[in-house]
Amino acid sequence: MTDLFTTLSQIIVHTPYWVWLVLLFLVWRGLGNTVSREIGLARLLLMPLALMFLSAWSMLSGGISAAGAAGLAFGVLAGMATGLVLERRNPATNLGNGRIRVPGEWTTLMVILVVFLTHYVRSVAGILAPDLAASAPFLMVTSALSAFNTMLLLTRTALRLRAMQAPIMSLA
Repeated sequence: MTDLFTTLSQIIVHTPYWVWLVLLFLVWRGLGNTVSREIGLARLLLMPLALMFLSAWSMLSGGISAAGAAGLAFGVLAGMATGLVLERRNPATNLGNGRIRVPGEWTTLMVILVVFLTHYVRSVAGILAPDLAASAPFLMVTSALSAFNTMLLLTRTALRLRAMQAPIMSLA
């Protein structure tokens, strides 16, 4: 058990400081999503597109294998289905002038943390355990996680873009 703690502490200590700054920024952005807010197009698209590029870069940098492709396919389908369910439960409301009201939720923070952690584990495994990082089960799981979270956010973003285009209902 002591060896495990020693190894984990060494991994944390040798992680570049900027990685922790990125994590801090992502947590701050995720916490901002826990309250209802009005957002415009740029803010709606920024985080999902950034996470999509991070996930794509992470998956493509190691090459695509059959296991990675299988995980990717599963993650895409599961992420889309989950995104549809979550957005239908708490839909965005069109406010006009290119703005929508988005209800507060914790899902985005969890997704951000899982995407970060998946990328971090892939990087550490690639350095400390290259055989593990290249194994079919590892590639399948990490690809599925990346694809699931990315598609969950992209599906919700697409539905919110659609809400932004919906007619505004008047109460009069």
